[in-house]
Amino acid sequence: MPQAMGRVLEIKDNIVTIELTQSDQLQYLVSNGEVGLLYDDGRHITAAQQHKIYALLGEIDRWAGNYLPELTKTQMKEQYALYSGIYDGFSLANCSETVATNFIEYLIDFCLAWNVPFLTRTLDEVQGQYGWERTCLKYKKCCICGNHADVAHVHAVGIGRDRNHIKHIGNQVMPLCRVHHNQQHNIGIYSFMAKYHIKGVRVTPDVAAMLRLGDWRTEPGDPITLTEAQNEEI
Repeated sequence: MPQAMGRVLEIKDNIVTIELTQSDQLQYLVSNGEVGLLYDDGRHITAAQQHKIYALLGEIDRWAGNYLPELTKTQMKEQYALYSGIYDGFSLANCSETVATNFIEYLIDFCLAWNVPFLTRTLDEVQGQYGWERTCLKYKKCCICGNHADVAHVHAVGIGRDRNHIKHIGNQVMPLCRVHHNQQHNIGIYSFMAKYHIKGVRVTPDVAAMLRLGDWRTEPGDPITLTEAQNEEI
């Protein structure tokens, strides 16, 4: 079903005036003059979440060569339902915010795992949200452009220290391609993170093991030292 997002400007009797904020298929809205209205009351899936989901499903649909959005939506919902144990299924019209959030994270993971290309506007929709940076770390994708990435440290590891034999737990890292890593050095860590709205991912034992960072094998009782970003080269 074609989707259009907007905000209510006025309600007068039974006439609702809506300003559209997102719609790629305006022609469908006037094809037969009939529309449905789903109001976001903040307790169920939000309009913003719906838009992100349909944007991601659109990318998957084009990548898979289906060109049948409803088929792709059904396939991905069924896969997620099996993955998460939602055996009764769920609706993108009225599911909970939690289910919507988890489904978005699942779609992002799927796209990065299978190298599904993102349009710029879709990338803008999901960057900085829904565990984006952590998932990019998992698949070694730059969290800014999606190209192959290495693990960059938010803090300074220190000159002369062997990164393969230090504990990274408690530090912050981010996945950056060579181009953006060089840019980070050139403009400084604080300016870089502010420009691209990057928060960094705190390295936990699980993250260290996933990325095989340095001396990532930890024992119970090992101290976790938290570090702050320093304005120096990393």
